[in-house]
Amino acid sequence: MTTTRMEGSCLPSYRTLSILALSEPEDHVRELTDWVEHASAVTGVPGTQNGWDTAYKWLRLAQGLRTVTFDMSYDDGGMCSAGLDFDAVWTEMMEEWQQHQVRLGYLRAALEGFVRLLHPDTTEPGLAVEAAEQRLQQHPDTWPVHSHAVAEHLRTHAPDGVPGAGTPVAAAVTQAIALHEMAVRGHASIPEPGSDAEGKVFPTGHIEVCAVKEASTVLLLGMQLLMAAAVKEDRVAVFDDKYLLDGMWIPDPAGGSRWVDEEMPYGEYLAVLHLQPGEPPEL
Repeated sequence: MTTTRMEGSCLPSYRTLSILALSEPEDHVRELTDWVEHASAVTGVPGTQNGWDTAYKWLRLAQGLRTVTFDMSYDDGGMCSAGLDFDAVWTEMMEEWQQHQVRLGYLRAALEGFVRLLHPDTTEPGLAVEAAEQRLQQHPDTWPVHSHAVAEHLRTHAPDGVPGAGTPVAAAVTQAIALHEMAVRGHASIPEPGSDAEGKVFPTGHIEVCAVKEASTVLLLGMQLLMAAAVKEDRVAVFDDKYLLDGMWIPDPAGGSRWVDEEMPYGEYLAVLHLQPGEPPEL
């Protein structure tokens, strides 16, 4: 029996664009963490800075996550080669799936921390993001690129929908938290490898990995919307400018894209920080 790699069946189009493609969660969270490091809550309420720092540190944990190690082998002294192949593939599957699960938990903690700070009147992240979306309706330039597409894709992982929020990203945030809660409470199904008629073992769980991965992205986008609304309301201040060391493509007002290889205000960078830089234009 041999193992074989199979391509995942869940790859949203916004991750495969030649220009303005969405970054992987590990890159996305790094840029958002950098943004939060250059910002600060503006309020005279005691303890505000501590609350900001705590939420920031959860983001730092998510940014620092690189690998999760598993060993699914069950060595009883008489394991056949078929069982060894199965356990080897299952180990790789669990490492990928759990890496996304752990990151999702860290991001949920960060989001809820910022919600407590910026929206102390509610404990529901979905409602806080919904308020931010409504606040930004008249400011399309502040919307994170692809945010509605990501929210729409996550909905395909829950055909019955998730009640509790009316705006697209807010509904997706509620769904992402529900996905995390399923794992925390032991209700999430654990994928196992499959095998074909010839006995070849192959990884499965592509849908499960995709759901958690896109859920992480939704929470990151939710935080960006929270911050964008708070900046508009002068409740969060950003300092300095973002220096685009290698340059990147960003949307232009005409619906296309333009190459930027200089400094830009952190306030403007908030709407595009999650995009892959892309290759520079040919001279």
